[in-house]
Amino acid sequence: MATNDPKLQPLHKTLHALKEIRSSLLPFLKLLRDDDDVKKTADEKKKKDGSISSSSSKNKTPLKQQLTPHKRAEAEAAVALAMGTLRYMGGRLKGLDKGRKKGDPLRKELDQIRGLLVSLRKIESEEEMKQKNDSSAKEEDSKATKEAADTTSPDSNKSKRRSDNDAEDVASSSKKKKKKQKTSK
Repeated sequence: MATNDPKLQPLHKTLHALKEIRSSLLPFLKLLRDDDDVKKTADEKKKKDGSISSSSSKNKTPLKQQLTPHKRAEAEAAVALAMGTLRYMGGRLKGLDKGRKKGDPLRKELDQIRGLLVSLRKIESEEEMKQKNDSSAKEEDSKATKEAADTTSPDSNKSKRRSDNDAEDVASSSKKKKKKQKTSK
């Protein structure tokens, strides 16, 4: 059986595509399965705690954190995209069509899911940037107030007023930076 046979090339491409889908799908399935397990154990603990309150409160173990709605939506969309792709490939393997037309419902659905995944990832990256900006602005503000506190001496009111003005200037400059970042988005 020669693997270089031109008649078998489409089959090898399909096999390779299925392996890729499997490898990219498994992490999402694991996330969803673990999240469902966490929810089930939390529900069971609530039921158990309701009936036996004193003995179960002594042996509390921390549960894993549940998925955020954003991560859950991304995982579900990835699974839906993989399932739709498998349906599409199954139709092609059965010889039902030689390639779907643009108006095909399955193709439209897959395009919508791809768009949803792109928008979810875009929102996630925007949220991460916002968190980084907020944390860096807080660090700048805390550094500025520490520097202002270090430069003041308890004997001199003039230096205290000067350092207060410096701290206000630093705080106002960090606010200006935030406004510039918001307007640039």
